[in-house]
Amino acid sequence: MVALVGIVVGTVPVLVGTTVYAVVVGVASARLLSDEIAQVRRDWARDRAQLADSNRTAAVARSREHIAFAEQMGQRVSLRDAQIATLRDAIVTAEIELAQARERVYAERARSAALEADADSAQSDLESARVDLLRANDALAASESAELQVRAELLAWEEAATEEARRQHDRKLA
Repeated sequence: MVALVGIVVGTVPVLVGTTVYAVVVGVASARLLSDEIAQVRRDWARDRAQLADSNRTAAVARSREHIAFAEQMGQRVSLRDAQIATLRDAIVTAEIELAQARERVYAERARSAALEADADSAQSDLESARVDLLRANDALAASESAELQVRAELLAWEEAATEEARRQHDRKLA
């Protein structure tokens, strides 16, 4: 607007005055614009710094959660391993009992064979040996049943432990 007045008037002092005014106003505008741009850049930098700090805080929290989860899963795996070891010990004990029962069965069979050789003179002894043999067979059957049950439990525990390890592995990959 001032430049238009200077052009319309057309005198040198007015042109010089309007030019000086236009230059001063332009410099002031440039300075204000520069200050505004600098403030916007400072605001953006502060926002980025706050975002980076919140991301860092979240990453630290996730890291702590991951460590706690890994420790908890390690404890669970250790507990499962202890349970599996206990079941394996139970299987060994059942196998020992089974071997002892088989030895008793073999001993009873030998006794039964000896009694059969003397069947004419010891019919009553033979009946008692048959009862003992049935008891031994019952013990053997009970031991074999216990062994099968313990083996089934061990397989179930091993499958559960394997599945848990697979889930942990999948979670780690995710």
